Amino acid sequence: MRRLAGKSPGQGGASANPGRLSLTRLPVRTLLGMAGISKEVKDQILEVTFQMNEKNTVNAEFGAEFASILEEGEKESVRGLIVRGSNGFFSNGFDPDSFVGTSKQEIEAVIGPAFRICSMVMKLPFPVVMVLNGHAMGYGAILSLYADYRYMQSKQARFGFPEINIGLPIPSAPALMLQDIVGRKLTRDMILGKALKADQAMEAGIVDAVFDDEETMMDRARKDLSALLKFAPSTVRMNREMMYARYRKVIPEAIEHDIELASVAIMAAAGQEGLGALKEGRRPDFSSVK
Repeated sequence: MRRLAGKSPGQGGASANPGRLSLTRLPVRTLLGMAGISKEVKDQILEVTFQMNEKNTVNAEFGAEFASILEEGEKESVRGLIVRGSNGFFSNGFDPDSFVGTSKQEIEAVIGPAFRICSMVMKLPFPVVMVLNGHAMGYGAILSLYADYRYMQSKQARFGFPEINIGLPIPSAPALMLQDIVGRKLTRDMILGKALKADQAMEAGIVDAVFDDEETMMDRARKDLSALLKFAPSTVRMNREMMYARYRKVIPEAIEHDIELASVAIMAAAGQEGLGALKEGRRPDFSSVK
């Protein structure tokens, strides 16, 4: 699929089609929670925007708040989910302040809820679009793998897993998902630090399309989800269940293993050096670390 440039007002996209308003059942509202996640429900689609901080890094409040938003969406019978970032970052991963000099319990309080969100997204009864309107690195890339559609902005956006650069391993659950999308060879390169530009991510099959501006990307996301509203919700749900059936047991088990592995790796010498360097804005020195 080719890169798509911006459209002038009135061209394409669900938001430009007044006829779609007849499908609206839920009120429009925008709320910003304590963790910095805003939500809006419009035309039966839940739109979530990460506004946690300058780089949309994840802290202890993120997982619980995002889970609450998703649970509420299921109760209100929304028909689709769009997630996007802000400030040029979809998400730049975890906040290093949460991991430097902290306890295992404190570390798991951050990564546990965030990793379990991925399983929750996979099991949602409605389709999910991730709008990568900026860098999707580390946890940002991990979360996006559990979506049905991924779109990426062409400029100043990278997709990757920089964990090895800060002395940490990639979790097993996203490594499995990534291999199924791009194959083992590229997965190897990516977990060894290779970040992809938008066109490279599209060529690899990670994203469905690349856009020059966020407005057009959001129009496409809304259009794709709105097109599914003509189908019975139960059929869409069952088809999504079948799509991810082979993961429904293995992914939650892998995530619990990943939480334990990540907390141990973060507390190890390599992890503390890498995260400390990241926090201080310097290159890590692993010369004396085994």
